[in-house]
Amino acid sequence: VKEGRPHIVDHLKNGDVQLVINTTFGKREIAQSYSIRRTALVNNVPYFTTLAGAAAGVGAITALRRGSPEVRALQNYY
Repeated sequence: VKEGRPHIVDHLKNGDVQLVINTTFGKREIAQSYSIRRTALVNNVPYFTTLAGAAAGVGAITALRRGSPEVRALQNYY
């Protein structure tokens, strides 16, 4: 975002981005990525802030594409 325009926030606002994976490290980087997270939220674009979360999201998308997902209560696992 700090490197000039057009940047990711512009693309989010224009509807050019459907999914955001934004990992950061350190207080300064987290503060700088606020505009990305906020714009994704306002524009209903799903976003992940960890690689583990992104992997889970990709797994969910893959399951949805394969057919109807099976829904079970958490209590059924224990």
